[in-house]
Amino acid sequence: MDISLLEELRNQNKLSEFFSYKNDREFIPHPDEDGLIRDLEKISNSIGMKEGIIIGCFDYRYMSLPFFTENIEDLSGHSAEFLRANGLAGVISALHPEDAKEHVAFNNLFLEVFQQASITEKKTFEQSYTLRWIHKISQKEIWFFTKAKPYLIDEKGNFIYDLHIGLLITNNEHLKGYDWSYSYVRDDGAKVVHQKDTPQRKDLDLSKKEKEVALLLLEGLDSQEIANRMFISINTVFTHRKKILKKMGAKNSNDLMKILISNKLK
Repeated sequence: MDISLLEELRNQNKLSEFFSYKNDREFIPHPDEDGLIRDLEKISNSIGMKEGIIIGCFDYRYMSLPFFTENIEDLSGHSAEFLRANGLAGVISALHPEDAKEHVAFNNLFLEVFQQASITEKKTFEQSYTLRWIHKISQKEIWFFTKAKPYLIDEKGNFIYDLHIGLLITNNEHLKGYDWSYSYVRDDGAKVVHQKDTPQRKDLDLSKKEKEVALLLLEGLDSQEIANRMFISINTVFTHRKKILKKMGAKNSNDLMKILISNKLK
């Protein structure tokens, strides 16, 4: 795949949003960033770089690759020089076109949620994804399952380094396309997990009346029954439902019900 995909993504304001993570941010350097990278080298050496395992680290300030195990060249056909020179853009350009677009969208979602979390919560974030590289020489699809987590967060809570460990999937007949999930532990100790194709939990910024309507919807009541239960007009119920849909980012009533259920509204 050539660099045209990157231009397409930029035109759609998807990749540019990902690259703009550093915009208007004042990053605080770590006193021993070089030491952290050396630690990654030690970790990879201790693992012995077993066949099919790749370790890499992104720098979100510059969208560069400060560290990656060079066996990636053997597995993908893309040279270490190419990846060093192009960083994150190079990695995205080496992915299957469909997976590249989904990967950018997933990272935009992940970073949006990450930025809203407390620093304590940010340190618990983890993500997993399954995607395809396109081998530069053979043009064959190469499947990887990757686990990633923050490796360095500065004192302001900005993402500086992450750490990715990718595993080559040889038995991939059952795989159909890009897949992802992420999780973190809230300050109250509850673990939050999001997966592709499942409703994302929302911060339920509902008024008292809206929450009451939402609870009655979960009981299975229709708008007229809710109006009768709450002693309000059906038009007022419709107004509450429209506001709830908008706040929850739901496309329709079925979507709204999934979101409300996933948030365990009480």
